Formats: sequence, structure tokens, C-alpha cells
Amino acid sequence: MKLFLTLAGIALWGWTTAQTQLTETPDVSQAASVMQQIGLTRIQVDYHRPSVQGRTVWGELIPYGQVWRGGANENTTITFSTEVVINDQSLAAGCYGLHFLVMEDQATVIFSNNHTSWGSFSYSEDEDALRVTVPIVAAAPPQEWLTYSFNDLKPATATCSVTWGDRSIAFQIGVDVHETVVADLQEQLRSKAGWSWQGWHEAAGYCLNNNTHLSQGLQWAVRSVVMNPNGPNIIRKAQLTSAAQSLQGNQAIDAQMQSIQSDLDRGNVTWKEYSAAASYAAGKARLDEAGIWADVAIKQGGGMTPAMVKVNILEKQGKSGPAKELKEKAIAAGSNQELNTYGYQLLYGGKTKEAVEIFEANVAKNGDDPNVWDSLGEGYLMAGEMAKASEALKKCLSLNPPPVLKTHAEALMKQIMIN
Repeated sequence: MKLFLTLAGIALWGWTTAQTQLTETPDVSQAASVMQQIGLTRIQVDYHRPSVQGRTVWGELIPYGQVWRGGANENTTITFSTEVVINDQSLAAGCYGLHFLVMEDQATVIFSNNHTSWGSFSYSEDEDALRVTVPIVAAAPPQEWLTYSFNDLKPATATCSVTWGDRSIAFQIGVDVHETVVADLQEQLRSKAGWSWQGWHEAAGYCLNNNTHLSQGLQWAVRSVVMNPNGPNIIRKAQLTSAAQSLQGNQAIDAQMQSIQSDLDRGNVTWKEYSAAASYAAGKARLDEAGIWADVAIKQGGGMTPAMVKVNILEKQGKSGPAKELKEKAIAAGSNQELNTYGYQLLYGGKTKEAVEIFEANVAKNGDDPNVWDSLGEGYLMAGEMAKASEALKKCLSLNPPPVLKTHAEALMKQIMIN
């Protein structure tokens, strides 16, 4: 009986020591992860980092002619959120086991459909999704700990490198950014972004600004205008109308004007849309349409904003007398906010002298408002008239402005002192 118990104890000890570890302790080769985004495509490598510790890596720790797991402990994996191109070869979105078949001067990078195996011990070539052959190059600088990194970043490409010791293996990852972004926008518009005109407007803007998927962009622009016609989306739809047809010169402008007119004729628009259309047409030297649309905006009670658009049109037509008369009337009728806003539009547009005239007119009408003195001070500062700027800002501060305005005026005063 005693012998039986002893043997049983030995057997039990052997069984318990052979079991999977139940507690978590640190790995000698620590876990790491690196992520890079190209466009909207996320690329992530998850791996474990062994150290060199004075050993010979290439040819010994990583034997030539054998598949290496690209790290330590578990399988190294690489994940792509969309389809990518690896050294000019397509690879679908997904998670892949990352392995390397290493030779003395080159390596085959292997993307395996099996990403759950332990290392490369159960690797099977039958499960390959893609193989690419790349050179092995000298590492600069060498890395004691195995390191994955993304380098040579460009709008549509990046290079993924694994470096250990004194050598490095790299492969290029490319993304069809516009294709993936437009596909993603389509999905976004099925959710919250598609509940308002802004989402469709922004998506259309991506297509227009990047000269891609213009027909799709036009569809999105139309949807935005139908939901809520306004100046920005009416104009964007007009621009996409001509761009989608690859029209140039006068033909493009004709198509844009026709698109704007049709949206204005549809109704459900205010003076703001007519004013925006008039301003855009004037910028395209289509003064006849611009004048008509500006007149409608003025008749609809738009006030100073469309009146100043009409002033610009009259000046471009060489009608300086009527322009001056209308400008005086517009300024006289302009509200505090209208004058201030228009003044800053001129100031930021590089028309400093004209901006100062508007700020001065606003001070004459609303001199008890500290904000108008702050604006006038900023206008004088931009015009290089430091003494007048200082006087205006002191007046602003004497009127007990709210904290934000006080901070702004004091900051302008400091600029004057520096200059």
C-alpha cells in the first residue's frame, strides 16, 4: 500500500507540472502592437519582441531556408481594415498570420489565412493568401529588440519594416484611398451622417475637392439640396454638375449657372440663397445673372448683405455712381452685426482700407458697444496705424467689455507694444 501511494504521488506531481499555466506572468519577449492609418484604412501589427542578447540573429536564431514567425511566442499577425496592395499585389481586408522565409540576401514575406496558430510551427503553404519577395538590408540603426515600424509615409502608401539586430526586412503597403473613402462615406451616409443635408454636402465636397467619383458626388449634392437648399450646397451641386460632365471654360460656367437657376426656381429658398448665388456668379464674371439674383435678395429683405453684393456687381460693371449711392444706403441701414461681419470679410480678404471704413461707420452708429471699438482697433492695427489702434482699443477696454472681448483687446494691445 505504501509503495502504491508513493507511485501515485509521483504520478500526480508529473501530471500537475505538465498542465497549462493557470496564472499570468510577464513574457520575456514582451507583447507589442503598432498601427498606421492610410486614408481611412487601419493597418495593425501585433507581435512579441525578443532581444538579441549578444547572439547571432540572421542565419542562427533565424535559420536560412526556414519559415520564421516574425517575432516570438505567438503568431505575429497583421490586420488590414480594407483591401490593400502589397508590393503591387492585391490583398483583401482581414487578419493574416505574418511569416518570413529568410535567405541570406532576401526574404519572402508570407501572409497566411491562418492567423491563430502558435508561431510558424504549424504553418502550411496551402493556407497562403499572398507571398512577396523583398531584399534584406542593413539596419540603420540596429535594434536590440525586434521592432516593427511604418516608414516612408505618403498619402496612399507606407513601408512596413521589421528590424532585429543589424538587418531589416521591408514591404510596401498601398491603398486606393479615394475608393476606400467613398465606400466608407456610403456606409456613413446610411447612419447619422445621412440624417441631415450637411452629411450629404460634406460627402459631395470630398468628391469635388479630390476630383474623384464625380457622378457619385453629384448624386450626394442633389440629395443635400433636396433636403435643405442653401447657398453652400446649391453652389457645390452646380460645381459638380459641370465637373461630372468634364466641362471646361464657358461651358462649365453655363452648366453651373443653369444648375443654380433651377435650384432657385424650385422654391423653398430665401434671400440668403439668392445672395450667395449672386456673389458666386459675380466671382465667375457672370454679372447679368448676378445682378438679377442680387436684386431678388434685396427685394426679399436681405438688408445690407445682398446690397453689398450688388455694390460689387455695379463696380465691376463700371457703374461707380450707382455703386457709391447703394453702398451709402446699405451702410446706413446696416445693423451692428452686419457691419461688423462685412468689415471682417473685407479685412480677411486683404481689403484693409475698405474694412477700416466699415468699422469706422459702425463706431459712428454704435459707439456704446465695446466690440465695435475692438474691431476698429484690429482694423487700424492691420493697416499699420498703431496710434489709432491703441486709442480704439483703450476705448474698448474703458467700456467694461466681457471677459473674452477684454482678453482679445489686451492681446491686440500687446501686439502694438511689440511693434
